Amino acid sequence: MATATARQGRYGRWGGPRELFEAFISWSGDDEVQEALQEADARADFAEFLLGAMRTAMLKGYNQAAPQWDRYMGVEPAQDFREHRIKGVAGMAGIAHVGELGDYKEMRRAKRPTASYAVDTYGGVYSLTRHLIINDDTRELLSRTPRDMGEAMGRFVTRTAIALIESNPNAPDGAAMYSISRGNESANALSEDSLADMFGWMENQLDENGDEIVITPEVMAVKNLRMQLIAKRIVRSQDTGATVNYTAAAGVGSDKFDKGTMNPLAGILPEGSILRDPYYQDAQDYYLFADANRTPAFIMAFLDGNRNPFVGLKQPEVRGALPAAGDDPYTYEIDTLDFKVRHDFGAAVVDPRGTARGKPA
Repeated sequence: MATATARQGRYGRWGGPRELFEAFISWSGDDEVQEALQEADARADFAEFLLGAMRTAMLKGYNQAAPQWDRYMGVEPAQDFREHRIKGVAGMAGIAHVGELGDYKEMRRAKRPTASYAVDTYGGVYSLTRHLIINDDTRELLSRTPRDMGEAMGRFVTRTAIALIESNPNAPDGAAMYSISRGNESANALSEDSLADMFGWMENQLDENGDEIVITPEVMAVKNLRMQLIAKRIVRSQDTGATVNYTAAAGVGSDKFDKGTMNPLAGILPEGSILRDPYYQDAQDYYLFADANRTPAFIMAFLDGNRNPFVGLKQPEVRGALPAAGDDPYTYEIDTLDFKVRHDFGAAVVDPRGTARGKPA
């Protein structure tokens, strides 16, 4: 395969459209992309393989935005852009003694308020002019454009998810998702006591039948390293470093409960479950989430379940009526290379029972 710099043709130093994109591939420095191009060399559907290489670059950028919302938000597919509903089905109750030849009672199922979600389209376009392409001595514009567009989309999706959580929207029951009155919000700073209270609330909830639902927190999300280290100290240290010296003064007896020197919260969260996510805005807030596959507090929905965005390149078929000076390939339609990134998704609230937050005053 000849190098792009050896050609002096319709695209200046890059020759024709194929050579232009060979340059794009060679500058990417990506082994997967290089293999795709080599395979495309022996195929007639070169353009399709080329777009595949662009998509690989875009997905690398998309994942480089470091989204972590899928650790604590559920994921739902949407068949179209209309509103979809998640039925608020509660657990079943009604088990009773039957005995020998006794009657079996009809079991019952309570209902919860119905959650709804919808997806919409988000995206953008970016054009490289022929001047930029010809002057691109750094050889970065073509290779970085799909990757940077993917990263921008990744940031947008993550910010959408986090903004919904932090906005404290109304839950399907009409009340705020987080509140002191609901019981899933603490005004205290992150500590052994505040974390124990939040765990206690989540694990001691009852459903509409009055039955225990036993929701256990699986993930904690905080904004910065300091909060993550505090959380890790709380749930990983075996010793609190406290010294307890009870006296009988002021009605304090030896039966008083206290943390003591042993840390009772050690291991209360699974290993690797304390997430540091810089997309959160408040440096002091901390969030607990239950297993999103069982009790999702929030969900992200994607059209046809496709979690990856689309990236495309506009390729007009119209050509110039007369040869231009220097055999210029830029046609009536195209004085630019036009990239598009597009994603169909939405975020929604589902169940306040699956989350709690600390928001210090």
